[in-house]
Amino acid sequence: MGTPLHRNRWLHLVAGITVSVGCLLWATWDLLQDDDALSRIGDAFSRADYRSLLPIWVVLAVFYLLKAWRWRWLLRPVGDFHTVRELIPPTMIGFAFNNLLPAHLGDFVRVYVFARKVQVSATAVLSTVVLERVFDIAAILLLMGIGLVFVPGLDPAVHRAAWAFAGGAGGVVVAAVLYVMWTRPFVALAEALLARLPLIPPRLQSKLVTMLEAGAAGLAALKSPVLLAGIGASSLGQWLLNGTLIYLSLWSFNVAVSPLVACIVLGVVALGVAVPSSPGYFGVIQFCFMAVLKLFGADEADVFAASVYYHLSQYIPVTLVGLYYFNTTGLKFSEVEAAAEARNEGLAAESATVGSTPPKSLASISTPAASVTRTE
Repeated sequence: MGTPLHRNRWLHLVAGITVSVGCLLWATWDLLQDDDALSRIGDAFSRADYRSLLPIWVVLAVFYLLKAWRWRWLLRPVGDFHTVRELIPPTMIGFAFNNLLPAHLGDFVRVYVFARKVQVSATAVLSTVVLERVFDIAAILLLMGIGLVFVPGLDPAVHRAAWAFAGGAGGVVVAAVLYVMWTRPFVALAEALLARLPLIPPRLQSKLVTMLEAGAAGLAALKSPVLLAGIGASSLGQWLLNGTLIYLSLWSFNVAVSPLVACIVLGVVALGVAVPSSPGYFGVIQFCFMAVLKLFGADEADVFAASVYYHLSQYIPVTLVGLYYFNTTGLKFSEVEAAAEARNEGLAAESATVGSTPPKSLASISTPAASVTRTE
């Protein structure tokens, strides 16, 4: 009989593969009704302009460099680190493991590898990863909202829904600002509101509160308006670059759309990969491309081929670079996988106790641990 952790891992994997296969079937269902579907897809690849591959990789490199630069500023409560020498390797390792492991365990691998290397608190590092998600969500929803509102050619009903979505996205951005600037009262208010929402399961409520508390632990030293503006601009810049990757991939396969449409695809892809799926998000990315670009009358074979190109042009180099850096750590794959799973299970267990145990003092969760030290 396996351990609970073992069962949980296989449950995540099976569920993820099921989601991926379902998404892939949905994405290609209409296309495969055509007897010439495979030849159309092959023709799309044969007609593609692969000169875009070099600029895609340049943009991708800048994207991860900017991500590591932002992480440096989020880590200021922990210590001052060198962007390229100390932060690029664990960043790339984390994203490589996200491509290889289910349940977004790469984020926990990044925390484990970095905390072990520089000898700092893993909990403090984890709080910065939570903060990354806050800034990322705000930037992605902002770009997606702009795309939905201003893109021409949408059905009027879709356009009205887009305004509603844009309003919701604006609310999320405002909430993110409030969370950053007034963390303690925001967490207390969120906890009170979640407790009054009967449709949200208690376990999910507690996990959301735990994530907010974890992020709050890293915010106390980030109250500088200049610093926050830099982090926000970096977040927006990262996702503009990712939108550029989508645009270049579509251009390569003669899918003529505006950059605003690429922003919509970006938002849908970002939301899609948040759903548990197989490692590497296979099927999910193709589903997201097809779901959006069908609205604009794009050729399905070209869109599917472009989605594969976009996916693999990132998946392969990111995985290879991450594994290269991982090889330099001297760690074993099984070691970091087990550590990441244990960390994930620990967070889930902690969230399950929220509400059944006395809440943490908000003062204690909003100040950086003075005992966090870094050894050279």
